[in-house]
Amino acid sequence: MSEPLILIADDDPGIREVLAFQLEDAGYRVLQACHGTEALKIYQQQQPDLLLTDLRMPIKDGHALLQSVLKIDPFATVIVMTAYASVEAAVDIMKTGAFDFLVKPFKEEEVLSTLERGIQVAQLKGENKRLRQALQETQNGELQSRSDKMHHLYQQAHSIADTDANVLINGETGTGKEHLAQSIHRHSHRVDNAWIVVNCGALPEQLVEAELFGHTKGAFTGASQAREGRIASADNGTLLLDEIGDLPLNAQVKLLRFLQEGEIQAIGADAPRHVDVRVIAATHKDLHSMMKEGTFREDLYYRLSVITLHLPALRERREDIMPLANMFLGQSAASHNREPAAFTPAGAKLIENFGWPGNVRQLKNLCERWALLYAKKELTPDILQVDLASNPQSNHWELPPEGVDLAELEQQLIEQALSRTQGNKTQAARLLGISRHTLDYRLDKYKMK
Repeated sequence: MSEPLILIADDDPGIREVLAFQLEDAGYRVLQACHGTEALKIYQQQQPDLLLTDLRMPIKDGHALLQSVLKIDPFATVIVMTAYASVEAAVDIMKTGAFDFLVKPFKEEEVLSTLERGIQVAQLKGENKRLRQALQETQNGELQSRSDKMHHLYQQAHSIADTDANVLINGETGTGKEHLAQSIHRHSHRVDNAWIVVNCGALPEQLVEAELFGHTKGAFTGASQAREGRIASADNGTLLLDEIGDLPLNAQVKLLRFLQEGEIQAIGADAPRHVDVRVIAATHKDLHSMMKEGTFREDLYYRLSVITLHLPALRERREDIMPLANMFLGQSAASHNREPAAFTPAGAKLIENFGWPGNVRQLKNLCERWALLYAKKELTPDILQVDLASNPQSNHWELPPEGVDLAELEQQLIEQALSRTQGNKTQAARLLGISRHTLDYRLDKYKMK
């Protein structure tokens, strides 16, 4: 952590230089301003930890400077220097919001002692400000992170949020793809309009087109009334197509036309309809491999991926694990009216070193479990290890030292999945984490029945 930064504002260059020498000798970093207006400009640009200002200055005096600084930063810590000591002046300054005041001439020990107390208060205020911001961002749905990767990612996302460019978000299951997509929507000009989420993997194959594009009354058996599709529901808003890799090829063709023309045609309708929808797609699958296999259209991929964002796995940003764990633990305890549990240092170390194959989602689910089962208790490695070892998502595949035949292993897994599902290919594909189309491709590739 860098040394505290102090801004000195005084129109007397001699006093500024003496104070600067004393403070730098004590280990502080120092900035100087010769009047209040200059000090305010420096404060806004550099955001020092503490402002030490003279009361009587030309252009903008210390009282006016104090008021201006507190307007832009209510958490500011300000110490005022004055040669005109009086109880009234001191009370007035403290009422305005100054932390303390020094009376000229002052001794070096007095200055350093007051500054030390001021810096301690400034650090507490800073932490309070950070926690308030974190709480506000959490309430607004923003994901908390200490990771440079995540900060850069969200900066990228927010920089293109107010455009209409299509976005493709990829990343492992549970990394927060929907969370990122919703953050883009919230920072866009469409924020007051519809936010529609479609899980392509959860749609029955025979109903995908009807769900996305809608249908007229009597368009097919069972269509007893007309229904607006999800795309039309997102008109003037944002549509998230989650698990886009599971979209059947015939629906991919119609989706591509919509992306190219901005039009949709409900099943059974006589004419197309124009819609204005910003599309964000998300997937944990390798779409490049699917394009090679012929299970995902290349032209659709390039329409969707005008902007591509990759969410790193939780194990790739371990600095986020404990802040997220503590946040989830506190949120779960509060929502269930439980006294919060707490990680012991050894428990925290175990959490940080765990692989988290289920990523943020897995962490959140387990924290909710711990908040319910262990209220007011210390979460030790013995407690945590039971759940981490038994959690279905914590299975970890180790490559044997001698290696494997990947094609042979893939065939064995497909055979086991089909055996477990009594030959149901849709269920087998779900067990393998692939689409039905990809499974059909691999069955044909390996000439498997």
